[in-house]
Amino acid sequence: MTEGVSVSLDGESFEAMSAIIGSGEPLDVVLSVLMIRTRELLEVQYVALFLAEGPEGQLRLTAASSAIPETQVLLAPGVGVEGWVLQRGRRIAVANPAADPRFATAPRWNTDLPPAERQAIAAVPVRSGSTMVGVLSVVDSVAPNATRASTHPFDSASAAELLPFLGVLADLVGLALENSDILARQERRTELIQLLHTIAAIPASESAEDLAHTITDQLSAITHADIASIFLHSAATDELVAFGSSTTPLGQLQHEHGMDHLPLATSGPLLQVLQQNTPLLLGSGVDIVALPMSSIASIQSLLIVPLCINDVCQGVILLAATSPDAFGDDDLSFLTFISLRLGYALHHDKVANELTAAEQTRIQHDARASFIAVVAHDLKNALTSIGGSSQLALRRVARGNNEYSAKAFNVVVAKAAQALQLVNDMVDVNNVDAGRFRLFIRPVELTALLQEEVEAAQGLSTSHTVTYLSTIPAVEIAADTQRLRQVIDNLITNAIHYSPDGGTITIQLTKAPEQEAAPSESALLPQKVLIAVSDQGMGIAAEDVSRIFDRFYRGRGERVASGSGLGLYIAAEIIAQHGGTIRVESVPGAGATFFITLPVNRNIDTNTAK
Repeated sequence: MTEGVSVSLDGESFEAMSAIIGSGEPLDVVLSVLMIRTRELLEVQYVALFLAEGPEGQLRLTAASSAIPETQVLLAPGVGVEGWVLQRGRRIAVANPAADPRFATAPRWNTDLPPAERQAIAAVPVRSGSTMVGVLSVVDSVAPNATRASTHPFDSASAAELLPFLGVLADLVGLALENSDILARQERRTELIQLLHTIAAIPASESAEDLAHTITDQLSAITHADIASIFLHSAATDELVAFGSSTTPLGQLQHEHGMDHLPLATSGPLLQVLQQNTPLLLGSGVDIVALPMSSIASIQSLLIVPLCINDVCQGVILLAATSPDAFGDDDLSFLTFISLRLGYALHHDKVANELTAAEQTRIQHDARASFIAVVAHDLKNALTSIGGSSQLALRRVARGNNEYSAKAFNVVVAKAAQALQLVNDMVDVNNVDAGRFRLFIRPVELTALLQEEVEAAQGLSTSHTVTYLSTIPAVEIAADTQRLRQVIDNLITNAIHYSPDGGTITIQLTKAPEQEAAPSESALLPQKVLIAVSDQGMGIAAEDVSRIFDRFYRGRGERVASGSGLGLYIAAEIIAQHGGTIRVESVPGAGATFFITLPVNRNIDTNTAK
């Protein structure tokens, strides 16, 4: 600017600026054009737009008449000329901010002007609707030969002329922001309508749980919610259980912290909506501290609507965001429609579940009948062998032949053990089916346990070698000692049975493979350990590998193990309840290896039974 220049808005330029606002261009493009046109109209060196963000009201440099610095420019609340304007909502023009006590300590964020040149700043508030949302600031320099403030265009006379026009330009910026909000709402409304169509188009045969996951993922994408969840009330546990949740980072964190099961009494606003059957829309983090998710993230926006099934409120749909005022009335209206549609789907699913439950009862009855038949057959087989061997031995003894007695006793002992194991397996399977299968967790020194099992296995066969290898000197895990021994014994016994005479069975203890890739952890205790039981037998056929842990499955081939076919099924259940995994790898003709992965550090109360 130069002294005495009259500031006016060129009509053609003003219309061009208005046209760009309604052009539908992205907001950042519109604001950039407005900054450049403002600089040209006011003949200043720099124009910048700061928008307020966060509950504290810090200012972020959002648009400028030249390139925005790569490093984000943030002004603390109340700092500098811009902070002063935002706090007071008043216009201001300052000829030399560095000499003004109010702004002397403000950081120099603008780098377009040489440090030797004094800056002059004029700033006006920007409003969107009735809300003050930012500050429009123009910056100019004092000419090198200027020695008096009165010669600067920001003196009292020129400021009186400049600030009103700068205010008009700020109004244009406000209109651009409002227009962007309107377009965003329209776009969101269109997406929500499409979501309603998507939900309505989902066939009734699709499960409500799949529908819930579809809804939450799309809702989080459309509304930019950090968490989208559908909770149903469980009368059995008096909890709100997440029936479907978004796969957003915060949604996954919600699951990791166990917040997909919330005690109803401590669920805060969720309980309020469920009890009152009334939606809740909050836009300030101050009112949302009672939400359980607030313990893992600063939730500043919340939208909850009741979920009714057959006219009874049985759950809620939750949207939460870490930004303030993230949801509006449109979101509330459409979320209510979505809740209604989901309620219909759940009602249908409930009816379908009743039919499915009846079918499941029949299937379970057939399975139990089959189970009894298999167990009865195997028990009869074992008892017949015991009875026959005993009777034959008695007859031989009566004739004075005692040689057969030793053989008969071996058969009786083996078949009695087999019958006892079968009964134990039957009890275990029955407890699994009834949900009564329990582990008694205690600290267990795994290396010592495996060494003991290897020593005991040496007595099972004189024609096989059982060896133990370990890369871990000692490691303690939380486990049920007897159940873990049961699994290891089962694997070793099977390995001996399927291995040829002279074969070697190897039990190896190492860190889980995924941890070996991290050298920095080499000095630390492993988080998981891997137990491998290998044999040199005939291996497992490819068609059997995927079913080897199925109930009653005994495999195929030349040598099929005797027994109920329950051992590996129960072993898999035991390992699963320890938080581990079990799998098998095999090449037919080259043996098989069973792998057990167990966690080392587990948060388990060792004073109580699991």
